[in-house]
Amino acid sequence: MTLPARLASFVSTALPALLCLPACGDDGGKTDETSTTVPLSTTTGEPGTSSTGPTPTTGDGSSSTGAPAGPNCVALTTESACAAEPDCLWKGVVQYSYGAQGCSGSISNFCIDRTPNGGASAWYRDVGGAPQVVEFGYTPDDLGPEWTACSCDGPLACLCTSITDTCPERLGEFCGGISTSMGCNNANVLGDPRCAWLSVSPEGPPDVNCADDAQVDTCLPADMGNITMCTPPAYTFGNCAGFNQEIFWREVDGVVEITTACGPQPLGFTRCEGDDTPEQPDECKCRCL
Repeated sequence: MTLPARLASFVSTALPALLCLPACGDDGGKTDETSTTVPLSTTTGEPGTSSTGPTPTTGDGSSSTGAPAGPNCVALTTESACAAEPDCLWKGVVQYSYGAQGCSGSISNFCIDRTPNGGASAWYRDVGGAPQVVEFGYTPDDLGPEWTACSCDGPLACLCTSITDTCPERLGEFCGGISTSMGCNNANVLGDPRCAWLSVSPEGPPDVNCADDAQVDTCLPADMGNITMCTPPAYTFGNCAGFNQEIFWREVDGVVEITTACGPQPLGFTRCEGDDTPEQPDECKCRCL
């Protein structure tokens, strides 16, 4: 089981009611944002259902549906204040961040509802100009208006949770922001690998010439469904006869880019056919030189 999967399991079992905020002590409400941080190069867990928002409350302490509102545990930022409220519990939850290494997570203490309701959900808010993304095992009804449910429109760290959808329209941004091969090859969304570390060679404008520009290693979104399969066609052009990898091409801002792979299918690229055709650029031969 991967580390993120263990974190997700921790959320759903040992931490049945999770919400993430900076850890707080007993010293008069002063928050302590230090927490145990572990690298998460993947996003794991079974898909959940994102919350659509906290239950609105009225001035008399009841919800807008007429039911009594739950305790406002979220607003309690110290362990002592949380312990003084019998309906609240001071507990650890998972907080996610995203960066050049991919996803990372930490466990932070927060005051949550002792008797939570609803399924697991993930939320984010702005803290000091940076997104704070948290996942907890229930759907809170006492979050303030600064919180927003994670979705494909949220920060990239939302894709690190086990709740947010796969968000295919964000995968280019998600994979492209990772700058290490380890972080890229381990980058999962909802438990499935979504990125591949590949070498891309810019070959200049479409023509018959190959450029001398250096190949660039980069993290690309890829279909990893059949990564054990490598079935390149029998190439008949250039020096590619017998080439044992699949060749792919794309054109970006008038520049043809070529990459090769054995298993991963880079998204946004077109596979070069074995026979040279008018539809594919002559640059398909450039990786066989």
